[in-house]
This record gives sequence, C-alpha cells and structure tokens, in this order.
Amino acid sequence: MAVSKSRLDASRFFLRLAIGSMAILMGFEALRHAAFPSTLGGAGFWALHVAEMLCGALIVLGFLMPYASVLLTAVVAYPLVVGWMHGAPVLGNLHGLFMLCVVLSTALGGAGQWALGRD
Repeated sequence: MAVSKSRLDASRFFLRLAIGSMAILMGFEALRHAAFPSTLGGAGFWALHVAEMLCGALIVLGFLMPYASVLLTAVVAYPLVVGWMHGAPVLGNLHGLFMLCVVLSTALGGAGQWALGRD
C-alpha cells in the first residue's frame, strides 16, 4: 500500500518531536544530577550532554537536521561502543541500543516538509 505524502510528513514530524524531546530530557536529566565541572573530564561530560540537548532542539525544529542527527547519533553511540570495547554484552544496554536505532532512523528519514530547514 502506498502512503500519502501528508501522512509521511506527519509521521516524520512526530518522529522528530519524539526523538528531539527525548534527547533534550535525557541531556537535561544528566546535567541536573551533575556538579558544576571542575575538571576536564567533568567539562567533557557537560559538553556531551549540552550537545545532546542542542541536537535534540535542532531535531524538534527540523533545522540543520543532517548535522544534528549525525552528531546525536555519535553522542548516543559513544557510550555503547566504549562499553562493547571493554567487554559489555551487545544487548546489555537495550535502552541505549533502542535510542541508537531510533536516532539512526531519524537521520535516514530526514526532516520532512514540516521543518524549518527542508532537505
């Protein structure tokens, strides 16, 4: 069955809204429980989560979508890959793996018609 263009644009919009909102909330939650950075490692932690929140906001708006989704994919994939390199099971973090798959689908699907920066 073929899908109409308006239904496809609506599904892209709701996918962008869900993924961007989840990225904003995940970044905010991590920053809320972290102390102000006094070391380089703490500053890197803050920068990672601020980038996650910024990418989430850009994805919600649909502005600079390819760059924001690639950066958010890297931010989500980094802890997973580091864990796998240190011996963690591949299915050990299902939430992170699900986030990675969903962010990749957002990156591949594009922003759609209802976005500030149309592809």
